Amino acid sequence: MGRASQPEPAEYTRRRVLASAAGIGAAALLGGCGVGPDSGDAPSASLQVDFGQTAFFPLLKSKIGVGRALESTQILDSVQYLDEIRPALYDAELRFPNASWPSLTPYPIVVGADGQISALPNDFLNELFSGLHQRNVEIMVQLEGAPKQWWDYAKAERPHLFPAPTDLAAAADAIGKWAKLYSGYPISWCVWNEPSHNLTGSPNPASVKQMVDIYDAYTSAIAPQGLFGMASFITPSAVPRKQLGGRTHLEATIDRLRARRKANPDLPFDYLTLNNYGEDLNALLDAARNALGTDFNTVPLIQAQSGVFKPGEWEGNAGTTLEAARSMASLRTALQVPDLQTFTFSGWLPHLIAYRNGKALRLPLFNALKLYARMPDRRTPVRGALPAGLGAMASGDQYRSSILVWNETDQPHSIELQLSNVASQRGAEVSVYRIDSEHGSPLERGGDDFTPIEVAPLSQPLSKTVTVAGPGITYLEIGTASDPDLDRGGLDATLVRKHTYADRIAGPNGTTSVRGNAYGCYDAVRAIAHLGIQGSEGTALCGAEYRDLPNTLGIDIWTDRLAAQPSSPQALFGIRVDYVLAGTAAKSVLWHGDIVDSHRTAPLPWGRGGPTADVVVHAPELDRARAGRVELVLPLAAHAPPGWAQSGRQAIISFWMDSTGPGSQARFLLG
Repeated sequence: MGRASQPEPAEYTRRRVLASAAGIGAAALLGGCGVGPDSGDAPSASLQVDFGQTAFFPLLKSKIGVGRALESTQILDSVQYLDEIRPALYDAELRFPNASWPSLTPYPIVVGADGQISALPNDFLNELFSGLHQRNVEIMVQLEGAPKQWWDYAKAERPHLFPAPTDLAAAADAIGKWAKLYSGYPISWCVWNEPSHNLTGSPNPASVKQMVDIYDAYTSAIAPQGLFGMASFITPSAVPRKQLGGRTHLEATIDRLRARRKANPDLPFDYLTLNNYGEDLNALLDAARNALGTDFNTVPLIQAQSGVFKPGEWEGNAGTTLEAARSMASLRTALQVPDLQTFTFSGWLPHLIAYRNGKALRLPLFNALKLYARMPDRRTPVRGALPAGLGAMASGDQYRSSILVWNETDQPHSIELQLSNVASQRGAEVSVYRIDSEHGSPLERGGDDFTPIEVAPLSQPLSKTVTVAGPGITYLEIGTASDPDLDRGGLDATLVRKHTYADRIAGPNGTTSVRGNAYGCYDAVRAIAHLGIQGSEGTALCGAEYRDLPNTLGIDIWTDRLAAQPSSPQALFGIRVDYVLAGTAAKSVLWHGDIVDSHRTAPLPWGRGGPTADVVVHAPELDRARAGRVELVLPLAAHAPPGWAQSGRQAIISFWMDSTGPGSQARFLLG
């Protein structure tokens, strides 16, 4: 990443205004204390952003997902627009009773006259999965309901919209045969949806048993293909229930699953999914973490469906500026949850993309995420207070400096931005974007053309007053048009799966927290791993498992605030490779710097395990003295066990920080 370059003197003679009548005057962008001509009254707040500093919790692109039920062929048409926001995940909701959906036509489950079950492939799904896989977007299929042959039509209405199959064993057998048709894709299978009301109609003991029985049957039939999770719990699942002995539905379900896995250790559990529409996000996340406790630390949280309005309001506010502004506030909350791997915006159609007369319209939320995708992931601090309903995020690196300000209220606000240490290559320009009822909002008064309202040369120092519409979003960007780190593609190898870890520890009164706010996230779209530890101790860890790896793998590494004297004997900073032969980790090699203790005891929770590795290699590039930005080349083939190349060149690459100092962060770019 590196720090932004220092300001340099510059003279500019040209000025370009793309939409001065609708935007911010270019004169105000050229320095001084000036208040732009669109600012109206005196600023209601002042924000200071120093792009030369690093703040904790980066603007991770791997946090972003989108989702939509697979009920329309327009979904296939819309896949191309994922290229503009490059999300990490697509949540493909599939309701098996809906025989008319193109994703289930012709109906894929066939029962012969002899009772034998077979499955038919589906062109829609193959095209969708192929398009997502080509983009390195994780595919999560949310399985809801039973095949129609075992569907209880008498019960299939609210309050139990997805009742248990009439014959669970037969339904699971059918689902397993169907899923194996798509074994060529790395898919995460999410079993069921909102079981606190969709099974029996209430969060009672019967619904807990049914959920775990269904999960066990479906995953056992599909395994070992893909990853497995359940079950899109909602806020009512976080409320203690008398009928559940004072436990929440989440706790009761996870406890039953925990007991089931003791009887069947091979039953997988790779992630826990949540849905949230207009409720307190933190309350649900806390309840999920408390239910998982400390024995499911390789199980991350995934917000499978998210909408900023409550049911009944969400549909009517699709495609509005208010939805985009509220979503940015919700995203800021999600970014600061260390064990939340992905935050998925529901309603890809029609909340982000809407079709009108055959034309795809990019809606405000889409445009907001497109701006977020442009922002460097190295977060910079924003200082100063904003009025209620407003928020801001800023980030910067040597390529670009950016700040995003949103307003959820119905009144415009003028904000003074005092910016320092901006990316200032010679010829750099300042671009200003707005999202409001007249810009980037085609279903309101704005058109579908979303471009900067203004571009002007950069002069420093920069003090700028902007007006954020009510509701609305204003985005200011300084620097080059393309950031190679964000625009890069995934690794030239075949992704098998991601490995994640959350350093959850027990707290008072049955609560669970993440030690040191440690996070570890892998962005497969761009082949970038991110680690960080906010406290003095904690484990930040993630891994990426690939086939078809090269003989040598270059990794560009950025580090910040590695402690001179780590306080924990578990301290470690390194990269570990676990070589896989015939599905089993056969050998491990750890490349480390001078933060390591040969007597450490905390093991890697996957691969061959163990606190270090079979082979330990000192890599000076990982020493504290080299903190900043360096490149390390891993000689994969040179350390591989015999037969590795012939068996598919498969390995788990793990990125490992343990108790490396308060505020320490690292980023690894592969390939």
